[in-house]
Amino acid sequence: MTILWNSNEYINDNALTVNISRLRNKLKEAGIENAIETRKGLGYILL
Repeated sequence: MTILWNSNEYINDNALTVNISRLRNKLKEAGIENAIETRKGLGYILL
């Protein structure tokens, strides 16, 4: 997450979850569902 946000400051783990959720909603509105898959213990993958 440090690389993603380009910062050494502590970033709440929930921030990533919230942003992924928002991205999923935007994709769903565009007619693209299930484009992001959660990989437990690894992160996310764009299908």
